Amino acid sequence: MEILIGFLVSLLIGLTGVGAGIVTTPLLIVLLDLDPAVAVGTALLFSAVVKAYAGTLYFLKNLYDKNVLLLLLSGGVPGVLIGSRGISVFPVNRDVILVLLGGIVLVSALVNLFFSVRKIKPLHLREGGIRWILPPVSFLIGIEVGFSSVGAGVLVELLLLSVTSLSVPAVIGTSLLFGSVISIVGGAVHLSFGNLHPEVLLGLLIGGMVGSPLSAKLVRLLPQEALRYALLSFLAVLGGVLIGKGVHL
Repeated sequence: MEILIGFLVSLLIGLTGVGAGIVTTPLLIVLLDLDPAVAVGTALLFSAVVKAYAGTLYFLKNLYDKNVLLLLLSGGVPGVLIGSRGISVFPVNRDVILVLLGGIVLVSALVNLFFSVRKIKPLHLREGGIRWILPPVSFLIGIEVGFSSVGAGVLVELLLLSVTSLSVPAVIGTSLLFGSVISIVGGAVHLSFGNLHPEVLLGLLIGGMVGSPLSAKLVRLLPQEALRYALLSFLAVLGGVLIGKGVHL
């Protein structure tokens, strides 16, 4: 099952641009019944590998902004350390984690679905952006990523589109590099606390090795907009399922 999940997730990342965390963690909990902390740690390490591969391609083509990346990391790295340690150290009830994680996935999916359906694009707050806001906001995103593995992709891209004047390829490249670094950091913290399922991670990576190249071939054949709507709708339902498991519906 984990090989199939890795295949589908890597395929969806290549086709829709949706991050690894928001898809992988809920599926590991719902389909494989992993402990939430273990699911987050495993998903972060899988995300680190997938995003490092994609981010390297953008890095080699210089499709990223070094200064913006450093600003993001200055807040994101401390944030993901706190979030990862928090879920590992403090005794949080499994049901509470399921409800919080489900809420994050549900809200993230609905917000992105709203923006997609309404064709709304974030506006620059002023020419050149206000980059001073990047560290504090990325700090909060880092906490969320460490706690749930969700947010390093979608939230960072929305942030950069809102407060910088970067081109779309540079936004994607910067987001991928940021996501790979904080996924490595967060994954390492989770690993130190034993929040990892090695067999599941191996299966995810095997599936990802097949899905990533295939997505490059399918991306020109499938209607991306319709696929994105379907995926976001599925994630909204998946978030609801996690909430239902948490409240024992």
